Amino acid sequence: MTTLTDKHKKKTAAPRKISTAFLLLFIVITNPLAAYGSNANVPEPGKTQETTQESVQQESQPDTPEAQKEDQLNVLPAADPDLAQIPDQNEPVYEPVSHTQDTFFYRKTLKGIYSSTDLYFYVEDYWDTKYVYAKIQYDVSQLIESAASSVTFSVNDVPVQSYKLEYKDGNSQILYVKIPMDQVHTGFNSLSVSAYARLFDEQGCVDDYSDANWLSIADTSYIRCGYESRDPEHRISYYPYPFMAAYEPAGKGLVIAVSDKAASGEVAAAMNLMADLSKHTGKRNDIELCRISDLKNYQPSETILISDYNDLPSEYKDKITKAPDSSGNAIVNFIDDSNAKPLLIITSNDDSSLMEAADMLMDENRRKQETGNLAVIEKGSGQLAVNAAKQSDMTAWNYTLEDIMGSGLSYVGPFHQEKYIYLPVSKDFVLAQGGKAVLKFRYSENLDFKRSLITVFWGDVPCASKRLSQEKASGDELTFEMPGDVTGTSASSLKITFDLELPDLLCTPRQSDMPWAYVSRESAIFLPPAADITLSFDSRVSPFSRNGKFNDVLLILSDEPTSVELNLLGQTLAMYGEEAKPYGTILVKRAGEFNGKEGDYNIITAGTRNGNAFISQINNNLAFKFAQDGASFESNEQLVLSREYAGKIGIMQLLKSPYSLNRGMLVLTGSNDETLKNLLDYLRDSSKREELKKDCVIIDASQNITALKFIKDEEGKEGPTLAEKLVRNRRSLVFTAIATSAMFLMLLAVIIILLRMRSYRKKNEE
Repeated sequence: MTTLTDKHKKKTAAPRKISTAFLLLFIVITNPLAAYGSNANVPEPGKTQETTQESVQQESQPDTPEAQKEDQLNVLPAADPDLAQIPDQNEPVYEPVSHTQDTFFYRKTLKGIYSSTDLYFYVEDYWDTKYVYAKIQYDVSQLIESAASSVTFSVNDVPVQSYKLEYKDGNSQILYVKIPMDQVHTGFNSLSVSAYARLFDEQGCVDDYSDANWLSIADTSYIRCGYESRDPEHRISYYPYPFMAAYEPAGKGLVIAVSDKAASGEVAAAMNLMADLSKHTGKRNDIELCRISDLKNYQPSETILISDYNDLPSEYKDKITKAPDSSGNAIVNFIDDSNAKPLLIITSNDDSSLMEAADMLMDENRRKQETGNLAVIEKGSGQLAVNAAKQSDMTAWNYTLEDIMGSGLSYVGPFHQEKYIYLPVSKDFVLAQGGKAVLKFRYSENLDFKRSLITVFWGDVPCASKRLSQEKASGDELTFEMPGDVTGTSASSLKITFDLELPDLLCTPRQSDMPWAYVSRESAIFLPPAADITLSFDSRVSPFSRNGKFNDVLLILSDEPTSVELNLLGQTLAMYGEEAKPYGTILVKRAGEFNGKEGDYNIITAGTRNGNAFISQINNNLAFKFAQDGASFESNEQLVLSREYAGKIGIMQLLKSPYSLNRGMLVLTGSNDETLKNLLDYLRDSSKREELKKDCVIIDASQNITALKFIKDEEGKEGPTLAEKLVRNRRSLVFTAIATSAMFLMLLAVIIILLRMRSYRKKNEE
């Protein structure tokens, strides 16, 4: 990065400088890791190599006062038991409100001299929150009788209340915590529960029984928010409110409608929004999907209408604020219908633009900008986000603690301490080979270093540990690769534990900052996802969702799709899109339009053999084939079906796609609309979805299921063919081809420069 300004020096030195620069550039391109040490930080997503190197330099320097202050904010103090108050056992009384939302605890036991846990609760931006309080039902060990013990509650890292703990004949106890409204903000909030106990014997204070004193919080404990709903003011930025609201978690009354022609772009956009809205449903999903002409049968309380402008009935054309122009832009208009109920109209003169409008509504960063009731989505505007997502595939899966949590991890107090890092991965994530972690941390120097260590867990599986040492207390590091036995598994969190053992712990007033450990925000983890697909209902999302987005999904409809068929596909997309993010790929084709040569997608289809010509086309690929008349299913080697039973069941079947390698297909079939409704009712219940197993499920009229397995394990364990390898690794092959071409061009450039240098020297010699 130096420059030569002297003209004469530049004239004589340029050839050597140029060749050296090109040679260094050639080395970096052929071996990118040469620019980093073996233990270097993994580059952060979206940041340059220069930024990462600067962060490494900052890590090696002493902390600034600002950084030290931020680290201290992460330390939750434990109150002196002698100063704590008697628990408040009276439920707070507030003015009545229209709505309340309860967030329940998971059962949790706090053990030891000092331990803590967190519960997160969410405050929607359309809530006018009036009060928040926590009800805690807990049990304590009998050992608390001889201990000065307390529990401290903190909201967003700010302590709000401390109570004494007492043992009461083994009975459960209840306390209430009023949460100050000035500490609550829109979005996620944390309630931290920190327990502290000082134990005594005849000689003073001892901590040998640290696991024997415990505080157990029951799963009946909850945080309650009381609120009034704000007027949506027809603001698109409030979406999905009021179409989905916390006080109607099942989505009952909401109908998503497409035009009677059910054009491809309309259905794709509707399915995308169906999956997105279904993320907000609770135990049951009552959102309906239909054609506009069927709306009158549902009497909706909220409607989302998606239609090409030419197919939009005149009664709706007259209501919209602005008609779409000929540029292909899409219009999103939030108005009221003829019954003064919320109505969201999405329309365009270009069918393909409707999906872009749906993506805008799903993209919070874009949606929040639309503070009025009308949004114009320019055709192709979402392509920037799509391209950015594709470009980031090469640098994805690198995370720092700052990326994930916004800060490092603080550990306070002696003995065993543990913290969780909730990973930013989707439910379909499976770890591939090559996962790695680089943890940078520091800790206090007053430890018993023969017994103090750090341990890292993948979920609940221990992966690596390291003993702490006094020499490295001010800056230590643990670098490891994920063990082979966790490759191919999934986990939602990493657990990092410290055992901070002290040589002599006397009974003195506990200081909130001793001993301590801190994992730096620059600590990095690399989590590459596995590329193989899993054809089993146990996996829930593979292969139709990947990295939280719909993964090349092709919906094949019958030529005249019914509302039952549309609803069934909608509930299926809701199941596979539990974490639906914008800019996934959903295409829609009619059975008569489908061309097998264009079938390089993960296919989902629904219907009957007589109603959906595509199902008739793939009948021989099904485990349970239709009889010749299409009125029932035939038996097979695993299950013999009685004639009457075979005509009253619906079947969900996963199979390998016959149209493309490494692709899957899901077929939802029945002999008539009644059997399809049985499948639909089953999928509406989220608890029943959890019962789906193996790769083929039969559902009868009583909602009883029979799960069978037809895809053999040995088939999945066989090594892939050359063609399959090419398909699975086509992205890597493209990258390799580009990199090889770049290296060849650079080598050619070096050769040309050397030849020119030689020619230049000959001229000078002459």
